[in-house]
Amino acid sequence: MKQIKYFLILFCSFTVVSCDLLNRPVYNYIESSTFYKNEKDINLAVIGAYGVLSSIYAADYVKYTELPSDNSSTVGDTGSSALIDKFIISPVNPIIESAWRNHYRCITNVNEILAAIPDVTFTSQTKKDQYEGEVLFLRALCYFNLVRLFGDVVYIDRPVSIEESQKMSRTSKEKIYSELIIPDLKNAKKLLPASYSGEDIGRSTSGAAQALLGSVYLTLHDYENCAIELGDLIEQKRYQLLSNFADIFNPDNANHAESIFEIQYEKGYTGGSQWSCQAHSRELATTLGVSTSAVTVPTTDIIEKFDVSSARYRATIGKLPNESGKMINHVKKHYMELSVQNHSDDNWPLLRYADVLLMYAEALNELNTTPTDVAIDCINQIRRRAFAVTDTSHDLTPAEVIDQQTFREVIALERRLELCFEGHRWFDLVRTGEYMKVMNAHFERFNAGAYVVENYNDLFPIPQREIDVNPNLLPNNPGYN
Repeated sequence: MKQIKYFLILFCSFTVVSCDLLNRPVYNYIESSTFYKNEKDINLAVIGAYGVLSSIYAADYVKYTELPSDNSSTVGDTGSSALIDKFIISPVNPIIESAWRNHYRCITNVNEILAAIPDVTFTSQTKKDQYEGEVLFLRALCYFNLVRLFGDVVYIDRPVSIEESQKMSRTSKEKIYSELIIPDLKNAKKLLPASYSGEDIGRSTSGAAQALLGSVYLTLHDYENCAIELGDLIEQKRYQLLSNFADIFNPDNANHAESIFEIQYEKGYTGGSQWSCQAHSRELATTLGVSTSAVTVPTTDIIEKFDVSSARYRATIGKLPNESGKMINHVKKHYMELSVQNHSDDNWPLLRYADVLLMYAEALNELNTTPTDVAIDCINQIRRRAFAVTDTSHDLTPAEVIDQQTFREVIALERRLELCFEGHRWFDLVRTGEYMKVMNAHFERFNAGAYVVENYNDLFPIPQREIDVNPNLLPNNPGYN
């Protein structure tokens, strides 16, 4: 694990710097014929692609996956994060620009690697398959994020010249799902190993590809295929819930039995995670001894939803005194020692087994008008761990979830409590079509209706800087013209 973290840090410093130039799109061609000569070069390039992924999840990811939700808010901030929090979003928001840019940086690297692999000699077919599977997984993940954030985006599955890239138009998200995301994940599932050992721990596995494929099917409301993929993954018994909820987020317990795929970080380097500092109120700067950004402070609403006696609450919501001694709420899930400003060992839990159980329960519920025992058991496994593994007093019974809609609401709440501040809530609200109702009710309750979520807010705008380079990206998404 330490080796992959080290090379992530090293490689990040020299990957695709040209993406920052205004006169070219971020998905431009990078000449790599002089670099990819042997298996070692391919390995370094693959790790470099992970390095770009670590940039995506370092700080900004929660700003567009949690801030637009009823889980998080900014406090005392008037910048780009606050504008997203209030749904005052424009094509020049730098956070939105960063999301587009960094995802295409990773995609550009992946396409270069895929083009180079056929001309490289490998020590074994197994190793060649692994590298190919890893980058297919990364490309699918990046495009999955892009289509959920922006809808129709630029489809590119090969290296392209600068001139060609400046003329490319957006492709329908349906085509990107059917011709790239799903095929990439199906192929990655076949090519990737089930696990790694030693310094390779942290790379993507066949289980990660299968879990992400299940999430893709759930997003597409393809509940049958979602249930098939996730049901099979559960049957393999490769992953298990940790008995102690807090252990999931302990940096000394990274890549544990519940973890399916984590974004790797290491404290003290430029590749460290920034989440710990980003997630705390500015009022806690003196207490923590570091600058804090108040990017995602837990809302009153999410705090009220927890049973305060649960282990899940104690590991999720924390309180610390500010300079005056007033107790301030913060996200405890990702809290750890912060001796190095904006750089911690806090891996990002992108895919974990609890999410698989919750997604599987949801898919089964959408396929059956009456909640099944299997789906109810998935929820009960999560609930027991939230309190104590042997405590069944919080178990759901069939009598409590007598119909599909009741169970649908139970699953939605369980997802919110289990996965809050992990980048799922906004995508869940959009996927289920609940974003307008939930967020407008939230704003009405806590902000006297000062902010309004419109129908078009299920997508973000295409960044203006990309349109300036390539007008073929127009028209922008509805509501942002």
